[in-house]
Amino acid sequence: MIRLPIDVVRALRRRAATADITIAEAARQLMQPTDVAHPLSLLEHIAWLHTRLVRRRDDLMSVFEDGDADAKAVDRTTDALAVLLKEWPEETGYDFAAHGMGQPQ
Repeated sequence: MIRLPIDVVRALRRRAATADITIAEAARQLMQPTDVAHPLSLLEHIAWLHTRLVRRRDDLMSVFEDGDADAKAVDRTTDALAVLLKEWPEETGYDFAAHGMGQPQ
């Protein structure tokens, strides 16, 4: 379990209270891209997540260090996402009709 900065906690609580949802659902909503007119593909979502983690690396490291967690996990995660992006095949052959688009939003 990690401790979030107090401003993040306040934002989650405020969103949960105003929308009458759980804090977990509020967190999921805040992590969604803001441009819902153009849903992200799996590759685009991975790239978005990688960019966001790299951009907020210092904040994430601080949260992990303050929570006595392994801060190196942040770097391992961004490195793993970078490898995944680099190795992503040109054509995946994924059958969206058979398997669906992924988890519902």
